[in-house]
Amino acid sequence: MDSHRASKDEAILTSVAESIGSTLGTIAAKAGAVQKAITKTVTSAKPQVRRAAKRAVKKTEAVGGRMKKAALRGKKRVARTARRAKR
Repeated sequence: MDSHRASKDEAILTSVAESIGSTLGTIAAKAGAVQKAITKTVTSAKPQVRRAAKRAVKKTEAVGGRMKKAALRGKKRVARTARRAKR
């Protein structure tokens, strides 16, 4: 009778182990699919981000240049006004 019970327990344990293995396999497959999807998204987004960053840098440099010119113009105007006031 013990051998019959052992084989029954063994069959249940085997069934549970197969179920756990199957579930883990499914989870691993889904995790792999998510990782691939994220990698593709990031790879395709990189060039767009680089372009946007370059545009932003160019714009800030242009604005900085305009600000310098405006500051110089302001200084020149102040100096010109001061010279006129001296006369």
